[in-house]
Amino acid sequence: MPRYYIDVRSHFGIDEDPSGIELPDIAAARIEALKVAEKLLKSWAGMSPSYGSEIMIEIVGEDLRPVLIIPCADLGLTSLDQTESSL
Repeated sequence: MPRYYIDVRSHFGIDEDPSGIELPDIAAARIEALKVAEKLLKSWAGMSPSYGSEIMIEIVGEDLRPVLIIPCADLGLTSLDQTESSL
């Protein structure tokens, strides 16, 4: 199985996934990335909505090149209330 790294880009900088996770395909990696986004937005719920709109989850392949970037703003998940009702 290929290894994917799920990095987080935000107003605060880049949080790189050092170990990655083995998953069957990019669809499974996207599901994992959405879980990461949900957890982040819950923990950052008290922050300004503009910070949440700047969060991007980047899925990086084994060759260390991005294969998918998911802006949290595109998901409509910019606050805790929206996260819980959307998922």
